[in-house]
Amino acid sequence: MHLVAATEEQMVQRDALTYSEWGKLLSPEEYATREKRLRAHPWSRSGMRTWLLCAGDGGVLASCETFRTGSFLRTDGGSLVPGDSFAIASVFTEERLRGHGYATRLMDLLATELELQPRTHAAILFSDVGPRIYARSGYQALPAWDWHLSPTPGDPAGPVDSLLREDGLATALGRLRHPDVPFFFWPTPAQLDWHLERGRIYARHLGCSLPASAGATAGASTILWGLVGRSPELTVLMLDARSTSEAWALLEAARREASRSGLSRVVLWEEPSHAPLLPLLKGGGTTRVARDGSLPMVRPLRPGVPVPPLLPAPRGLWV
Repeated sequence: MHLVAATEEQMVQRDALTYSEWGKLLSPEEYATREKRLRAHPWSRSGMRTWLLCAGDGGVLASCETFRTGSFLRTDGGSLVPGDSFAIASVFTEERLRGHGYATRLMDLLATELELQPRTHAAILFSDVGPRIYARSGYQALPAWDWHLSPTPGDPAGPVDSLLREDGLATALGRLRHPDVPFFFWPTPAQLDWHLERGRIYARHLGCSLPASAGATAGASTILWGLVGRSPELTVLMLDARSTSEAWALLEAARREASRSGLSRVVLWEEPSHAPLLPLLKGGGTTRVARDGSLPMVRPLRPGVPVPPLLPAPRGLWV
């Protein structure tokens, strides 16, 4: 068995096979169009590859995608060393080929390939099948809890200093504090816009409006959100709350934006930095639940890259 990078023709062939797994709400033709559109997005063009695990005769046994994403390693002196990490998505084995360990072999060979990259730090994935399969290949699971907030009527701009537009993602991302941990992943504005592109694709299928804003600021605090997938939800992509009062204002604005856009709820992925906010989140139309799928798992790709037990994995990193 060996690993190869897929051609465009091979990617299209895999699209036809993966439709049954990830084509919810779409026809096969619409799903094929979705995949081409997402691959054409600037973030994908800059660092996405599809990988195939092939048998000796060239037959494809399993496949996955990788997206180059930013990361930082903190030195003992506190300075940040930028590098490249890789988000892994769409790990797929045809049903007739399952049970032979091909996905594990794919992940092992892929790690060996990614370790050769000159600035490599780590790989991250979001498992929908639990931790066991990927733990075989050295991936460590992180905690995965969600907060669901009910929509609230009102003007989203009311409780905050300003609402953010999609064209202001770069400025907004620059306001966010880097996590105070020895290693962390960090998205780019193009990566966050890739999430919003998914929402642009799905909005008409969900019967809702695209949010008119992409987030908000309150004091020194910032939140980024969007309709990002196959569910009519306002998903928080990044949240940097400097105080409880500012956190309340940002989340209240999110709830109002969800109501204005006809969305069913706000979804916030819990992060270690949110611990002071937990009393604020309890009650009042909010629920904490164990996440259904999308379990974050991380594997270092070079010696000296730690996986902190409280490593943040915001929704903006998901693929």
